[in-house]
Amino acid sequence: MSLKPGETLDDLTRDGMKVIQSKDGYRFSMDSVLLAHFAEVNPGDEVLDLGCGSGVISFLLAGRQPSCRITGLEIQPELADRARRGAEHNGVAHRMGVINGDLRQAELFLGNRRFNLIVANPPFWRQGEGRPNPDRERLIARHEVESTLEDYVEAARRILVRGGRLAMVHRADRILEIENTCAQKGLALRRIRFIHPYLDRDANLLLVEAVKGTKARVRILPPLVVYNSDGSYTEEMLSIYFEE
Repeated sequence: MSLKPGETLDDLTRDGMKVIQSKDGYRFSMDSVLLAHFAEVNPGDEVLDLGCGSGVISFLLAGRQPSCRITGLEIQPELADRARRGAEHNGVAHRMGVINGDLRQAELFLGNRRFNLIVANPPFWRQGEGRPNPDRERLIARHEVESTLEDYVEAARRILVRGGRLAMVHRADRILEIENTCAQKGLALRRIRFIHPYLDRDANLLLVEAVKGTKARVRILPPLVVYNSDGSYTEEMLSIYFEE
């Protein structure tokens, strides 16, 4: 596999997986690794990675569960191409397909296919929030310029099987919006885990799992703390990054 100008091949530290990224455009962050660890993927699951970017979450899930089949849906053609080539490089192209398309029109690209698990790392910032990035790849990945939180949940509502799960990482301060949006779309929250940068800091991120079409008793899991007081990763974070 040859890289295109301006690309790098980076180690995911798990299962020998690599990811192709732009040197100057969107690059994956800790959020994707945490979501891949949090999502419950079962043998034989049909998995959809909504807004798959360069394929990081898909690759990590493929490494965790060798019998699942994964589809990545990505609106940016350059990122979809990197995910497709990354799947070939990682030896998972036989059970991972990548489609360049808009999740708001998911059925146009997926047809009648339905999924047991959907994973999503949506843009964190609403329009008008934060500082828009001049780089188009980063802007679309981080700001709701192409698709909103509601768009992601609506797509999940339409293409999950009954009892299927949506696993998502998002900003902790949008928890009520996430809960209300899921409820409006017929998805019940089942697991929530808050992520704190330090033990004595407020949560800034959360991981959430919602289930379609069934009642669920929500579990608030123990918090995940990212850094020790000296700035080093906590033992749990190290285990997530380097687990076998």
